[in-house]
Amino acid sequence: MSDAGIEPEAKKRLNVSERLQFAISAVAVLRSLELTDNTMQYGQLARAIGLIPSTGSWKPWHRQQVAEILQVVAAVERQSGNNSAAAPVQFERIVTKDGQPGAGVTRDTRIVSTAQPVPSPD
Repeated sequence: MSDAGIEPEAKKRLNVSERLQFAISAVAVLRSLELTDNTMQYGQLARAIGLIPSTGSWKPWHRQQVAEILQVVAAVERQSGNNSAAAPVQFERIVTKDGQPGAGVTRDTRIVSTAQPVPSPD
């Protein structure tokens, strides 16, 4: 049987709700890694937060999606400021296949909004 008529699996775009849900799950996983003094690879995190279903497989775009989800966590953490009683999120607990912390997350990630004109109720 030929694969000529079969399209390759496409990258699923994550909507706002999905990104936030994955980010919340990622914080819980990162906190548990901190408590148990463990690390986890990007693919393992993707499975742990539900980005990759248990029967699914790692695709090249998952690495970018995990990095984007971690950037959301970093942005929210930054916006929370030092007022939070929680310890800083330990992003270095997510490692590459070589066991080294990934280079994807920067703590200067920000949430930026632009002013949009509000329509008049006419």
